[in-house]
Amino acid sequence: MKTLQVLSRLLHLKTVLLGVVPFHFHRSTLTLELRRELLLYCCAIVILGPTGRFYIYLTTFLRMHGKFIVAFYSALFIELSDVVLLIVPPCCLLYRHKQVKRLFVLLVKLYHNPAVSAFPFRRWFRTCLLFNLMYESAYGVNFLLNIFQPGSTFHLEIVNLLLSTALSQLSKSAVMLIMYGSGQYLQMALVQLKEHLLLGVHRSTGPVQQETLRQLHVRPAGWMQYYGQLWQVCEILNDLFGVPLITYCLMSLMHLTFICYVMLTKMMVEWHNFSVVQNVLAGVELMWTVFELLCLMRIVSTFARTREESLKTQKLLLRLNLSPMDHKLKQSIEVFALQTLHQPIEFTACRMFTLDYTVLFSIAAAVTNYLIILIQFEMAIEQ
Repeated sequence: MKTLQVLSRLLHLKTVLLGVVPFHFHRSTLTLELRRELLLYCCAIVILGPTGRFYIYLTTFLRMHGKFIVAFYSALFIELSDVVLLIVPPCCLLYRHKQVKRLFVLLVKLYHNPAVSAFPFRRWFRTCLLFNLMYESAYGVNFLLNIFQPGSTFHLEIVNLLLSTALSQLSKSAVMLIMYGSGQYLQMALVQLKEHLLLGVHRSTGPVQQETLRQLHVRPAGWMQYYGQLWQVCEILNDLFGVPLITYCLMSLMHLTFICYVMLTKMMVEWHNFSVVQNVLAGVELMWTVFELLCLMRIVSTFARTREESLKTQKLLLRLNLSPMDHKLKQSIEVFALQTLHQPIEFTACRMFTLDYTVLFSIAAAVTNYLIILIQFEMAIEQ
């Protein structure tokens, strides 16, 4: 337990230092307190990282582009847009700090709700920590490979640019961790609710047990109220994470399109003009971009699985309603089923599209289309 407490404190400290969480956490009462000085600090950090990188790029790196890795070719097109795309998601969370605090309060209520058994907090924390470690470890490998290029000279300009990039990239990692952790929490809570519904029905063999089960549905701290809290969490997540998800999807689309374009038109066609180190680093850069997209899809798939668990709970209630049971219990299950129909747990990106597995295929299709257009422009210019 002490290890878990230490890790959670370190994780909270990291998110504060990276400019994403402007709250002081009171462990004794499990509450968040907004600190104005932390809010100002967070705003400064999330703006300083991308703008500082853009300034260093313009002043030092631009004039030396002919000597460096493929990261420059993508940066030519997306550097300015990255400034906006990296600032928007954390600023969105900071601007809606009241919603973030309300989300935390609801999650604590779910944790202490007596309608279900103890929440698997250790498993949830371990899953979130593993996700964050995988993302930041992969970025660390990419960072070190760009600095310590075998067989090449050490350039201070490269180091300054990558160090300024690291701040904004780690802030992005913190935002992604919050989105992933919230989705995982809701998914595990829904699984618990479904398991309790199944267990309660199997034990309702007599009239006394059926009356007890009915009370579990309709009492103030019962399963219906628990589902209502889950729906409120879902609504807050849709409101909070719509803009960050669209922003990060757009960033991944731009990065992947331009890197694939450069590798198809430059690295593969004129590979003999590039050193082995540059070719290897270009491949590493491509793998990092793909890995970043897969991490983003991991978040989207968490939301998709949460929606699937909600639909399973709904189907379970409709199936239980067909079973022979007491009239009052049957009526309670009907009301619960109607609640799940009118309060569906589903996730959208600013109400524009549903977050499910089709997002990955949509991004792949968009990358292919833009690649074809860019290659046609390249061929027309050469002619």
